[in-house]
This record gives sequence, C-alpha cells and structure tokens, in this order.
Amino acid sequence: MTLKKSISFTFGAQLINTCIGFVSSVIITRILGTEGRGENAIFTNSIAFAVLFFGFSINSTIPYFINSGKAKAEEVLSTMIVYILGSTLLLYFTLELLDHFGRLGWALPGSIQNWQYKLIFIGIYITSLVNGVLTSFLSAYKKFREIAIYSVLFQFLPLVVYLLLYFGVIPYTPAGAFKIIVIITALLALASTLSLIILVVRYLAIGPGKKLIPVTLIKQFVLFSSMAYIGNVATFFNYKLDFWVVDAYWGKSQLGIYSLAAQLSQLLWMLPSAIATVLYSYAGSLGREEAVRYTIKLKQIAFYATLVFAIIGLGLAYFLIPVLYGREFTFAFNLIGIFFIGVIPFSIPTVLASLFAAMGNFRVSFWISLIVFGISTGMYFILIPRYGLYGGAAASAIAYLIASIISEVVFCRTYHVHPLNLFMPERNFFLLRKIKNIFQGPDPNGRLGE
Repeated sequence: MTLKKSISFTFGAQLINTCIGFVSSVIITRILGTEGRGENAIFTNSIAFAVLFFGFSINSTIPYFINSGKAKAEEVLSTMIVYILGSTLLLYFTLELLDHFGRLGWALPGSIQNWQYKLIFIGIYITSLVNGVLTSFLSAYKKFREIAIYSVLFQFLPLVVYLLLYFGVIPYTPAGAFKIIVIITALLALASTLSLIILVVRYLAIGPGKKLIPVTLIKQFVLFSSMAYIGNVATFFNYKLDFWVVDAYWGKSQLGIYSLAAQLSQLLWMLPSAIATVLYSYAGSLGREEAVRYTIKLKQIAFYATLVFAIIGLGLAYFLIPVLYGREFTFAFNLIGIFFIGVIPFSIPTVLASLFAAMGNFRVSFWISLIVFGISTGMYFILIPRYGLYGGAAASAIAYLIASIISEVVFCRTYHVHPLNLFMPERNFFLLRKIKNIFQGPDPNGRLGE
C-alpha cells in the first residue's frame, strides 16, 4: 500500500472516529453529568497510565524489530504474551498495595472501590495492552486499511450502546450511571480484543512461536523500549497530571468541565497523529535526506491544517457546547481558547517524534519529555491551586508550547534544517493537488512523490 493510501485510510478512520467519538462524548456527558464525567476521567486516565507504566512501551519496539529483520514475528509475539502476563501480576499487586495504604482512589473513584471493579480494571488493562500489541503487528505489516476498518467499527459500537443507554433501552439509575459505563467499557474492550485476534490470524497468518526472542535481543528490546518508556511516562504526566491535581484541589465536578475542554481541544491532533503513525512505518526505510525532506512537508501540512481546524472549531464550540453538553459546561469554552495556544503548535512534535523514532533516536523525545515534565509538573502544582481551571489550562498550554519549540530546535540542529522551515512551504503548497502529490508514495526510483 502506498504512503498516500496509508495516510488516507488512517486519517479517514480517525476523521470518522473523531465524529463518532464526539457524539459519544456528548451522550456520555449527558448521562453522567459533571460529577460523573469527573469520575470517568479519573478512571480512564488511570487505565491509560497503567497500560503505559506496566506496558513498558513495548508497542513502540514491535514495528522497528520486525521491519529491520532483527527478530522473527512469531518469537516477538510469544515474548509479548509472556510479558503481558507478568505485567498483569505487577498491576494486581500494585492495586492491592494502593488499597492497603488507602490510596486506591488514585485509580478507582470512591463508588467503585471493591474487588469486582479491581478485576474489571485489570481486565481492561489486559485487553488494552493486547490490543496495542496486535495493532502494532498489523502496522508493522502495513495493514493500515484493516486497522482503519477495525477502529471505526469499535468506535461506532460503543456509540450504539450509549444511545441505547441514553434512551432507556438499557435500564440504569442516575446514581449508577458511572458503574454501568465502566461495565460497558470492559465488555467492549473484550470484544475489540477478540476481533483483533481474528484480524491477525486472517491477514498475517502468524501465531506464537515455540521460542522467545534470543536473550541478546531481549537486552536490545529493553534498551530500545526503556528510552521510549521513560519518555512516554514523562509525557503522560506532562499532559495528564493536571487531571489529578484539579480533582485534588477542586473536585470531580470541576474536573468534569476541565476534562471536557481538554478532550475537545485535543481533537485537533487527529491529522498530526494520523500522519505520525504512517510516517513511523515508512521513514525507517527511506534515506536520511529523503526522510527529513518529507517530514518537513508533512509537518507543514499538519501545522497549517491544525490551525485552520482550530479557528473553525473555536467558533463552533462557542455555540454548541451549552446546547450539546448543557449550560453547566459553558465555561469549557474559555478553557478551550487557552488550550489551543499550545495544542496548535504541538502538531509539530507529534510529527517529528515519528521521525526521531524511525531513525532509532529515541533519546531526543526522551530528553524533551523529561525537560517538559519538570516544567509542567511545577506549573500544575503552582497554578491550579491558585487559579483553578484557568491555571490548569494555562500550564498545559505552556507545556505543549515548550515541547514544540524544543522539538523544532533539535530537529533543525540534528538534521541541519533551516530554522524557519515551518514557514517556508514550497510554491503552490496549499493547492489540493500539491498536497495530494505529497502523499503519492515512492516512485520507481524509491523517491517519495513531489
């Protein structure tokens, strides 16, 4: 599949998923209200952090090791299964420790702090980790169309279930709304895992091998993953720690409003994320100069498209938030305007990170994440207690902006690129035909489309 088709499928799927996810967020918010949305924000963020922390960023290594021929796919799959089982045990003991010391609320909100929901939490963790591994295998083999179809299906399915819930076909009580959302999330996660297993068996025809990857490669695997892992953990705290701080100082009702503003703002990352996902799979097979030249073009597209979407989105948010979500969420519009200051330029490091990773240079993203982590953490604990939701949005925007500036500076120095390359698009760059040609894919000589 050409680069053009790969990005088209990936972006098309993300566009559809964004629309479906937007409608789903409206319905869930209507069902949960501000308090319930705050509880759900803590729960979903805790799941995401567990997958990141105990998952050790193993997904990032799979395409690299398979595409480079360093390891057999069957041995990698077997190794991943063993690791998932071991990390699940670590998660279980961690939840027990949190419960023992009275800190289970960091992962499970007060209404679901019992053994049944611990098991649900662990079950969602396992399915999330397995889904990430299987998707990485499909990505490594350039099965972007299959990934796109799967992702749309399992974005649409929850919407159907939420609609049934909203219109009373599935009975629930307002007091138990959050609990039933958690149960639905767990069931859908299981269904998505089973579907991905079927996709991998059908399209890749690979299964677990009888052996794990060699010990020497395991060392490389750990080393390769560790840089991405530490960087990803730092990045997570850069952009999610504010949720826990807002909850601690201002409560779950205010967190519900804040999380809505953050979610709507981050919809702008749809195109940059699609470009980054596909670029990571292709850049490693290109020459250094070709990869850099192409990355500049993709970065320009991501930045200017994000800017246009932000202007349109801000206008729509002013009128639609109180209508769709309720007047109690009107304040989210003010926060979105602040978030956009950092969200728009963050399209740049989103794309650049894929180039750094594809070139095997995880140290760049690693150090950037650590630097921004130190800055953002300090700002969250200083600004949020004093200025509330405004302080959280401002701290996040500054963190995004700093990450963008540092990434661009490192990119220019590492690859000897003009500092103003972002603002130097080629002639007729904004013509649709020109942009389509950029996604044309390799020509017979191995060069990407002009």
